[in-house]
Amino acid sequence: MTYFKNIAVARQAITDKHGQQKPQLTFCAEMSCPICKAGTLSYQISAVNGHIAAECSTSDCVKWME
Repeated sequence: MTYFKNIAVARQAITDKHGQQKPQLTFCAEMSCPICKAGTLSYQISAVNGHIAAECSTSDCVKWME
């Protein structure tokens, strides 16, 4: 998979878990990384605009900020 496809897959896993709507309060959470299957995907969803910032604990896996 390409890097951007990996981001799309990881982002979809987050929105599958929490939904598409922006939260009332910004929050942080973690989940098993759906890309490398070995790391932990730490993420934050903004209450301002619903944007997601995430980073896998495995180097050279996924990391992005919207």
